[in-house]
Amino acid sequence: MSCSLCRLPFTPGPISVDPHPPPPGILSEKLYNYFRWGVAMGSWVPGAVTNLEWLDNNSFGNMPSIPMVLNVQWESPGGTILVCHTVCATIVRATFDAQDDSLQAYTDLCQIEKVLGRPMMGAQGGRLSDVDYEGVGHKVDLRPFWALNNEERNIEFNWHGFMSNNLGWMLNRPDVFPRFRPTVAAERLNFGPSPIATSDILTTQPVDILHVLLSYLSDASFVLLLSTCRLLRRHALTTLQPHARVRVLALGWAVPLPHEYARAAELRAKNGQAPVPMAHAQESPYDGDWMLYLSHVHRSAGMRVRRHLWAIALELRRAYDEKLELSEYADVQDENGKMVPSKARKELEKLVEPLFFIGQIFRNKVPRSEMAKYMQNAPQ
Repeated sequence: MSCSLCRLPFTPGPISVDPHPPPPGILSEKLYNYFRWGVAMGSWVPGAVTNLEWLDNNSFGNMPSIPMVLNVQWESPGGTILVCHTVCATIVRATFDAQDDSLQAYTDLCQIEKVLGRPMMGAQGGRLSDVDYEGVGHKVDLRPFWALNNEERNIEFNWHGFMSNNLGWMLNRPDVFPRFRPTVAAERLNFGPSPIATSDILTTQPVDILHVLLSYLSDASFVLLLSTCRLLRRHALTTLQPHARVRVLALGWAVPLPHEYARAAELRAKNGQAPVPMAHAQESPYDGDWMLYLSHVHRSAGMRVRRHLWAIALELRRAYDEKLELSEYADVQDENGKMVPSKARKELEKLVEPLFFIGQIFRNKVPRSEMAKYMQNAPQ
């Protein structure tokens, strides 16, 4: 029952009849609930891309808005279902440019297992072949903590071994972002009097030279350089904020994805709370405190996890792209020299289409009355 991105376990939901929860004291209640839920992707999944809760004993389930109970077997003789924790799935969808609820996006996500093969079974159940989980990000190897329990015929995660190896940082939620400050606080601009004159080679250069120089520095060197004296610190918090903004946005993982913005706003509105300022490429001011935000995303616990997951997702995409080129799902050239979807891709889209429609009904995106009408005309 491991996530196919982070490779951490799922926690059993309250309706599980034979739960195997982690030992007491490892997860808070909020974290426990976070690890309960995942998103299953694939042509073997009702709805193609569906939110499911781990029920333990090799099964996921859910009760969507229509009168139906879903129960999906995670590992079967035919293979293992690709399931990721909710935020892990959001990151995978971002790296595959499949964030919207469209037939094309769902087909792209279902194509992952067609190209890479279904996730592994047994002690390494959930792991995708050809993805170098241990060689990217923080280079964490979780394989020693998974073992097959032959008695119960399932796999178990060694929580105590995991924690004793100082890996508890991986349990932080990767969707807890630092607060973005739309203006620089007055106290941050209080440096005392600036020197009347300077003589060093750097601060005596025109600011335009500084703008050019900064673009060649790594994030760490950028922050260190601008911390060396009061004059540069003042520039960092005023004229050079757009440089920090460019660096934040270039990271990819450092700002919420569209779905995460919407979800955060929805939850706070539901609880009668005012929106929390979140860094946004279009809506956040260019001269906001991007320097502070850049510092926080490299130091906060949740962002450390998110950076690690983002690296694994990019590695997954690399492995996928490499195998896609040689697969039957790669685009082909037609008689006019134009690249078009292959026969296998078209067949997959036909297979996913009815699943996609059912998924839209699960999410209340179409009237239920349309379901019977659609199923009458659905391809057999």
